[in-house]
Amino acid sequence: MAGDVRPSPGYYFAIALLTVGLLAGASLFFLLATRSRTTTKAPIDISNAQPTPCPAGSHAPSCFTFVVTNIGHGPIYASCQLNAAPGTHATFDDGQLVKPVSLLEGQTRDLSVRVQADGSDTVSEPQLSCSATAV
Repeated sequence: MAGDVRPSPGYYFAIALLTVGLLAGASLFFLLATRSRTTTKAPIDISNAQPTPCPAGSHAPSCFTFVVTNIGHGPIYASCQLNAAPGTHATFDDGQLVKPVSLLEGQTRDLSVRVQADGSDTVSEPQLSCSATAV
């Protein structure tokens, strides 16, 4: 036939590139659509309370130190809250009950805590809990 024109090799190359692009796009869509939606807590390690000497002028009978460590990959922001034992009153060294902490990967931070007894001679160690988010 006189009107039939054979497509050039560039036409077949363009069709092949279009097919590869569509396949890559479909694969990426599938990966994003089926990924896990569970959220994990930012990895943070909190040591047990360690008794430490109170600084002069703190007017506290007992002091403790907690070591907070970022054991994850990447920086985190944590908000740490003290829970005083019954019959005691615990605050961080700045007098607050909640302390913001920013930690780089592998970084540690010492948090000093003052504890006073509420009308008794017995002082128990406080508990520390931190909620962290990746930055």
